[in-house]
Amino acid sequence: MTTKIAIACDDLGFERKEEIIKYLIEEKDAEIVYNPVQTKEDGINTFAKLADEMSVLIQKDVCRLGIYICGTGIGFTCQANKHWGIRAVPVTDPYSAKRARLSNNAQIIGLGCRVNGLEYTKMIIDAWYDEPFDFATARENSKKNLLEAERNDSMLLNKPDHVAWNMGFKSDEEGVS
Repeated sequence: MTTKIAIACDDLGFERKEEIIKYLIEEKDAEIVYNPVQTKEDGINTFAKLADEMSVLIQKDVCRLGIYICGTGIGFTCQANKHWGIRAVPVTDPYSAKRARLSNNAQIIGLGCRVNGLEYTKMIIDAWYDEPFDFATARENSKKNLLEAERNDSMLLNKPDHVAWNMGFKSDEEGVS
């Protein structure tokens, strides 16, 4: 089944983003629904704007996953986490990527082209992309933490009217939050 995914980068991550897009399409059967940086210059000083745009796309259920590639993946994920329901993490190794998804149902990962080479980055993506969070088999503690995260987001952040799904806080069968 094709997975819709958003991908963006800054000027540093442009070449790696192009390589990852090819990998996602050819090896993962992914559909890229958001790719705003078409030239290296398009990515200069845009991480905050791109994090906002990608977060809204996920909130609107255009896609449920996103990848951002820059020097470290840190700044973008900090900005994305300011949005209600978004869980974005910079990851530098496959185990952390796997746990980001399986323990926290993280929708966005930030990858550093200055941190890891292409082949290792593919391993990180595989670990995050290939094992989606499953409410039927997830640890009870992970499900409880997601519900607590939703309560926390609702207390500290404004939930936009455009949120079209439960943001992965609950199973799809439980409906919109």
